[in-house]
Amino acid sequence: MCRHSFASTRNLSSGCAALLLCIIALAAAAPARAGIRDLIKKAKDKAAQATGNKDEAAAPAPAAKVEFNDVILELTEQRLERIVAAFNAASAASAGRAALVEKLNQVSLERHEVFQKNEEAIRATRGKRDDVEVCYHDGYQEAHDRRTEEYQQKALTDPAIREKFTRAAQEHNAAVARGDSAAIQKVQETVLSVIAPTHEDTLQVRQKCGPIPPRLAAEDKLDALDQQIASLAEQIRAVDEKVSEGQAKEGQLDRKQFAMASERIQMYLAWRQSKSYSKSATRGFTPAEIEALEKHLEQLREALG
Repeated sequence: MCRHSFASTRNLSSGCAALLLCIIALAAAAPARAGIRDLIKKAKDKAAQATGNKDEAAAPAPAAKVEFNDVILELTEQRLERIVAAFNAASAASAGRAALVEKLNQVSLERHEVFQKNEEAIRATRGKRDDVEVCYHDGYQEAHDRRTEEYQQKALTDPAIREKFTRAAQEHNAAVARGDSAAIQKVQETVLSVIAPTHEDTLQVRQKCGPIPPRLAAEDKLDALDQQIASLAEQIRAVDEKVSEGQAKEGQLDRKQFAMASERIQMYLAWRQSKSYSKSATRGFTPAEIEALEKHLEQLREALG
């Protein structure tokens, strides 16, 4: 049975903290509306920093002209229609994500509460379990060393040992020479049968060390909750993957292209909401892009939330 090491018991609190941080990061990683809102906020904050005004976005950094390449694609009317369709598809694909995230948060909180309530008992039990296991290990090693020493003293004089090894050599030497793994295993078993601790050795060790403390109900509960957390996290990952696939299919763009197009749209919408917005002063977009963006403005706002 696999058991916790003593080192792991000393790091339970930090492990729980790391788990909660991972859950928070996962829950915040929504690929559709939630993530888009975050990027819009970043765009607004970045623009506000340029003017020192936290409440109002400023224009993007001036650029002589827009440079398009394999990643930065022109936001044509046709491409914007596909991007809007991709956002809508992502919203539909991620319909069940919020419920999964809520469930994940509930289970994670329950796990935290169970651990906090039983932390002292769990630490004490695991510490005792580690002590007993170390005692077992040392006792078995001592018995093994003793049997090995006895074997070395009797190997050349004990007829029973000599006969056993001679028979093993006759049966397996040729196969061992060929590298036959099964034959090698048989020879190793023959050697171990002589030097391994006996049943009497095992009984003495267990009597000296005492029984290993059984698992607590709280430990079983934590394991069950960990399995739930892993399952929910995998379900969320599957939804996110489905959303990404839907975006790529509907948008007819690869992920880098879609991400860049989304960022530019978010920047435009953030600037568009600014009180100081002026179409003639807009930088970072071609006149044709601005016209296409204005034509799909309401669709983009609705799709991005």
